[in-house]
Amino acid sequence: MKVIILFLLLAIAVVQDIYSGRVSNKLILLGLVFGFISKIWDCEAGGIYFFLRNIFVPVVVFYLLFLMHVLGAGDIKLFSMIGGILTIQELFLCMWYSLIAGGVISLFCLLADKNRVIKLRNACIYLLDLTKKRKIVPYELPEDIPKKRMAFSAAILLGMAGVYCIPLI
Repeated sequence: MKVIILFLLLAIAVVQDIYSGRVSNKLILLGLVFGFISKIWDCEAGGIYFFLRNIFVPVVVFYLLFLMHVLGAGDIKLFSMIGGILTIQELFLCMWYSLIAGGVISLFCLLADKNRVIKLRNACIYLLDLTKKRKIVPYELPEDIPKKRMAFSAAILLGMAGVYCIPLI
């Protein structure tokens, strides 16, 4: 039952992300409240510990990508919502599958982009600067290059589907 509710929440998040470019904090809060209640239901008082641990893991894991402007705060909050509902193992699997799905989606978006050569060159320059300066700075494209935003929430939904559809070897 909780998996169905989680898929529904994620589907709503994808629609919001595609149409408005962001995920509503009210939706995230609804998912967190549901996760808190389900953890208490499953684990009694110990569920509070598991809930808090699971919602903070994505913040710690993805903080660097957030600083680089590679991943948005809404995406991290979605992962926290997922962690609040699922187990830590399912959360890590979801994060792994979501990154793979996001990479595949990004590859197709890049192949369809007319400015792909310039964008790849700028990404390489950015990565070289990171290694030389050893300082995290946000990734920004030059003003004259059109910016296209990918709704990473779709990759998160696909990652969530992967948790339940792809058998672990």
